[in-house]
Amino acid sequence: MRNLPRLLAAVSGLVLLSLSVGVWAQQQSLKAIIPWDGEGRVFQIGTDTMLFLGAFKGIIYVETSEGNLNEGFVRCPATQKLDLKSKTTSGSGHCMITASEGDTVYADWTCRGKLGGGGCNGDFKLTGGSGKFKGITGASKLMVRTPLNVLAEGMSSGSVLRIASGLAILPELKYEIPAGQ
Repeated sequence: MRNLPRLLAAVSGLVLLSLSVGVWAQQQSLKAIIPWDGEGRVFQIGTDTMLFLGAFKGIIYVETSEGNLNEGFVRCPATQKLDLKSKTTSGSGHCMITASEGDTVYADWTCRGKLGGGGCNGDFKLTGGSGKFKGITGASKLMVRTPLNVLAEGMSSGSVLRIASGLAILPELKYEIPAGQ
């Protein structure tokens, strides 16, 4: 983690380049994968229902249509509900993707799925940005893989939960940045 400032500086330029390739007002697309870790609290909110309140963070790896592979830093405050009886889950949250100081993309996400390997699938929507990303819009399907249900089962309400690894995939993020940005 002590190399994080240097990594973010190098990465920020690459993400900025990958999101700004091509004609500004024309729709672009990319693929992204986000390995993440998370921390939060787990609460018992029903006989068979747990609720995770916390945040996930990681590095987003982006591949453009030109084949460029670039990175950026992601932080996503989130909630995830686990129904242990029906073995289902649903989650939602917000993300801040930092390419460089002042150049940030904001997004909202939701997902639903099955516990125990089914993942949580849903939608990822860009809601705005700052700097070079001012006015950005776009969306993608979202696939989230997490060991949250295995870790949360049997924990007492209010316990702190640290998740060492998870994965989010954006198979085709289509986006547009207004002309002149």
